[in-house]
Amino acid sequence: MSPNNFTPVEMSFFEQSGVKKLTSRLPYIMVDNFPGLGQFTALRFLEWVLENPEGVISLPTGKTPEYFIKWTQFLLQHWNEKKGEEIRKLRGLENRQKPDLRALHFVQIDEFYPIRSDRHNSFYYYVNKFY
Repeated sequence: MSPNNFTPVEMSFFEQSGVKKLTSRLPYIMVDNFPGLGQFTALRFLEWVLENPEGVISLPTGKTPEYFIKWTQFLLQHWNEKKGEEIRKLRGLENRQKPDLRALHFVQIDEFYPIRSDRHNSFYYYVNKFY
């Protein structure tokens, strides 16, 4: 994959990274910090959902997706407001309808044994609370 194969969201972050040329067979996009990574993954996820409205998703838990969740919520809540529109325009999602997540299929791949799923520290509880 080269930058020519990047999606509009990927290309906007690649250009911002300052990398002039990919130097490996595996493409990469560098971001400066975790909030930036969260914004990137949220925008790329929403871009993917627009192309795959009935897709299958498995999402991580814990601290790793914290900014992804926050950015996804922010973007969906402010999709047609100035704040959201400015970010979408900058990142290649302008003139796109708000994604509808209702037809997605979520797959839970983990659980913490022997914790019951109704406990606050179970994977099931986390997914239901944050996603």
